[in-house]
Amino acid sequence: MDRYTADRLTRLLDEGDGPAAARAAVVAVRSGPHSWTTGLARSGAPLPPATARFLIYSITKTLTAAALLRLCERGLIDPDAPLDRWLPDFAAAGRITLAQLLAHRAGLRNYGGSPAYHAAVRAGEEPWSEDGFLEHCRASDLFAPPGREFSYSNIGYLLAKRVLERASGLPFAQALDRELFGPLALTGWSVPTERGDLSGLWTGPSPYLGGRDGLPADVAARYHPGWVAHGVVAATAADIADLLHALFAGGLLPGAAAARMQESFPVPGTMRGRPWVEPGYGLGLMVERDGQAGPYWGHTGGGPGGSACAYHFPARKPGEEPVTVALFTDGEDNDQAEWMTVEAVESLRE
Repeated sequence: MDRYTADRLTRLLDEGDGPAAARAAVVAVRSGPHSWTTGLARSGAPLPPATARFLIYSITKTLTAAALLRLCERGLIDPDAPLDRWLPDFAAAGRITLAQLLAHRAGLRNYGGSPAYHAAVRAGEEPWSEDGFLEHCRASDLFAPPGREFSYSNIGYLLAKRVLERASGLPFAQALDRELFGPLALTGWSVPTERGDLSGLWTGPSPYLGGRDGLPADVAARYHPGWVAHGVVAATAADIADLLHALFAGGLLPGAAAARMQESFPVPGTMRGRPWVEPGYGLGLMVERDGQAGPYWGHTGGGPGGSACAYHFPARKPGEEPVTVALFTDGEDNDQAEWMTVEAVESLRE
């Protein structure tokens, strides 16, 4: 374990401010001589074990994209062909491709800004079905021509999950196991689908969900993982760091597919408060396009009771090792998790 880096990250935890700030985290680093996993905690907060499992929320998109690209490499799916073969029950399938879904360029709506969605989640209601999500988001109608605009869409990844299941012939969790986790013998993960599946996960109290007398709510008691329309993985930081490192530094994803995954389009607008200089989005990957700040790529995730970040930093010069960091916190401040991840790599490379 790199004690110097761990101490720096603990100081960042201590500096966190506000109800969404994390109290504890687990960080996993994979990079030749710097491969370790450790729990971190603010003064007076419980220390999570290195084996603690967290909801990784939208990092699940990277896993879905990688599993689909492995199917593409075997010729089971054409990433640039219309999806009517795989989504005959989706009216717009003949106008969109898998690559457009994975790059958030399919012109589909999202539920992130839906008051009805947030009200239902906070009220502790049962989640909508997949078809219910599509209906609520009117996803049979395109709001923009496919391929022209970037618009982050969980609905797009709901459809990507459906394609993965149909093309692989397996349920979502089994498809991820066969394509990603199984080849690496990783076992510290699951796909929660019921409320009881959250028991034993490391989550912080959730200001988003609220609670009695203004106190943050207990996530395991109030949240249903089905509210993540595209499915959500729970995992250890070590397993996600190992998987991401294997994708881009270990050959789990063939070179051409890994390169295709990293090909990005600029993300419009600014990301205030976040470490991105020139943000882009590839196929299931957030990509730093600025040559000085990057390159690096990966994904963040956040929701009730936690924030997650996993980035891969390739070697920039001869003799330098590629670095992968997965950092999961029990807070709802995604910016904090991102800055801690970037800080970890800067510390290791000093």
